[in-house]
Amino acid sequence: MALIDTFKLIMDKEIAMREIVFGLLITVVIFGFISLSYVIEGRAWGLSPAFRLPICMIFIPFGIYTVVKSSNNAKTKYFSRLLLVSIGLSGVLGLVFNEVFFDLIDYLGIEKYY
Repeated sequence: MALIDTFKLIMDKEIAMREIVFGLLITVVIFGFISLSYVIEGRAWGLSPAFRLPICMIFIPFGIYTVVKSSNNAKTKYFSRLLLVSIGLSGVLGLVFNEVFFDLIDYLGIEKYY
């Protein structure tokens, strides 16, 4: 859904390269916070990334997008478009780099438990 809406906005020229870059930046920041949370915890349940990543990178931002997209404030609408781009990029990157986060957990030496 987010990808379809993003493509519609790109075709309507409501989203430009600048918004795509900001959306990617939002995605990277959220991913960084998730990674930092695992470093702070020091250990991770083996299936935790399969739940935490989609919840924090797709479902929560989509909920915020749904709430603020119909706002009359121009800045809030702009932010909702950035969230929409971030959700779309998170979905695509999540499919392409599915195993990267598990490798990152191993690289950081975070203990996994099952």
